[in-house]
Amino acid sequence: MKKIFLAVAVVATVMFASCSSTQKAKDEGADLKSKIENCTNPDSLKVYVEQAKAYADKLVSEGKDKEAEAYLQEVAPVVAAKDPSATSVFDKIGAAADSVAGDATDAVKAAGDSVASAASAVGDAVSDKVDAAKDAAAGAVEDAKAKASQVAEDAKAKAADAAASAADKVKDALGK
Repeated sequence: MKKIFLAVAVVATVMFASCSSTQKAKDEGADLKSKIENCTNPDSLKVYVEQAKAYADKLVSEGKDKEAEAYLQEVAPVVAAKDPSATSVFDKIGAAADSVAGDATDAVKAAGDSVASAASAVGDAVSDKVDAAKDAAAGAVEDAKAKASQVAEDAKAKAADAAASAADKVKDALGK
């Protein structure tokens, strides 16, 4: 009974932890936005802007480019209203996110090109092998025809020799 209770407790803990980490990430971005909205001290605002930048950088590094861009678009107007000079930080982050997305797109295109060229090379190799096999088969057919023709000639000659030999034997038998 203790084992069952312990297993259920472990599963519940794991489920709770996995659900709460997603919520924590969403709450972190929302908390930073609300801190920026409610901030009146310029020094604190700069700290919060840096934290928002770090949060967006973290999203980009996790491969969540679209979420980082959406977060920046959501927070940038609030920051611009509080301190217009701080929006340049978000412009830099947006450019970095676009660069990462562009790099990823370029990598996917390059991989696609590599796969296409490899497939083309494989297709060419298979085509060459098929052509070689076809040529070999045609050569084998020609050889077989030549051998069959030779066998037919040999059989015809042997049949003629046998017929001549039989005719000679018949003549000899009748002549005696």
